[in-house]
Amino acid sequence: MAKNLHYEGLKPDAFDQFRSKLQAYGIDLSENNGSFKEKGVSGKYNYNPETEELDLNDLSIGFPASMMLNIDTLSSRLTETVVQHGGRPKQNTV
Repeated sequence: MAKNLHYEGLKPDAFDQFRSKLQAYGIDLSENNGSFKEKGVSGKYNYNPETEELDLNDLSIGFPASMMLNIDTLSSRLTETVVQHGGRPKQNTV
């Protein structure tokens, strides 16, 4: 099951730190937007430095990552990492 995560308040230098931390896990976000598929973790991302918003869409886990974590654990770790770098989960404005 794919998951979408949305964050705000992530300054450009904090996004670079976030990107570096993900690279240590084998996930390469080489641009401000694109897609990734590494070690069983896949998804699409879009970072807008002007609005300081990061969207992670269609996030899913397959083998071999599925042997160590599930989508909720991954989502929690990604959110924790964003918060450590100054961002926060985006509030829905319905």
